[in-house]
Amino acid sequence: MKNSNDIQYLYEKLSTTYPQYTNKKPKAKIYSKAYTSLIGVMLSAQSQDKRTAVARRQLFALADTPEDMIKISQEDVIEAIRPAGLHNAKSKNILATSKMLLENFNGRVPQTQKELMTLPGVGRKSSDIVMRFVWGQPHIAVDTHVFRLLWRLGWADNLNEAKASITVNNTTPDKYKYGAHMWLITHAKLVCRSSSPGCDDCVIKAVCDHRDVDVPKSKLRQYQKTPL
Repeated sequence: MKNSNDIQYLYEKLSTTYPQYTNKKPKAKIYSKAYTSLIGVMLSAQSQDKRTAVARRQLFALADTPEDMIKISQEDVIEAIRPAGLHNAKSKNILATSKMLLENFNGRVPQTQKELMTLPGVGRKSSDIVMRFVWGQPHIAVDTHVFRLLWRLGWADNLNEAKASITVNNTTPDKYKYGAHMWLITHAKLVCRSSSPGCDDCVIKAVCDHRDVDVPKSKLRQYQKTPL
């Protein structure tokens, strides 16, 4: 875990290094309407941004409201979102979520995390993204990139991304929460890369534990169980 001084230090460094990313939105996921943004986030799970963008364009060409979405067959949804992967599960969740929005929320996307997480296929990470980028609330979403950074820093103490999200949200000072997600994910993608991380040039290396830097995420759980 990081102490308050370490956290303050890393946010001072990241906020001054990436000020232009504070209000940037992930274009492959977030759009002008709350509903299409929610579906975009759902499509993005375990999918590259380029593939997510193709899938959402094809899907929204068919329907971009919950009323129209439930009129489409699951087979048509599957074909439209196939580029994003996991199309069977995602299609089922998209249709179920659209139906639930109409039945329980008057066709509108909920504005609280608790309600968002009642929707099929919407977990902690997805709800954090929607709360931050759709509703403008200070939530920090932990995806695979952010988790990698948190783990190497020694900030996350659990291999579960949802629990890591709770940790980082609870320990980030309020004044940094709004920009935190974009600073963390940008640093993870540009510097704390999965392979060949730029540790020598890292602006927060002074507070980094460099934990398991050479271990791929897919092998972390196995590695942690191996006796030293």
